[in-house]
Amino acid sequence: MRIISQNGIIDLPYENIGISINCCNKKDIVAYSAVYYGKDNGHWTLAEYSTEEKAKKAMEMLQKEYGKHFFGQGGAMATANFYVPPFAFIPPKIFQFPQDEDVEV
Repeated sequence: MRIISQNGIIDLPYENIGISINCCNKKDIVAYSAVYYGKDNGHWTLAEYSTEEKAKKAMEMLQKEYGKHFFGQGGAMATANFYVPPFAFIPPKIFQFPQDEDVEV
């Protein structure tokens, strides 16, 4: 799945990054390389929100979107005429963090 930053400038593969709410200000959502986690190799700011509650809500939106496109047991795909194998993604596989004003808490 692809994760797009709020401003559309950053596009990262969800499978290779970790995403969290910034521990310092509690309002920014940041991504870091899962390969280098804990080695202080920097991070990317994916979104900036006016409150901690909005940042948490945006993270919930990401988790919900990811869950909609991942099937653990397989089954018929509702939007196409084929079978989805177990542990397969279905399209779309993109999530862009919403703007601050688009997040309702």
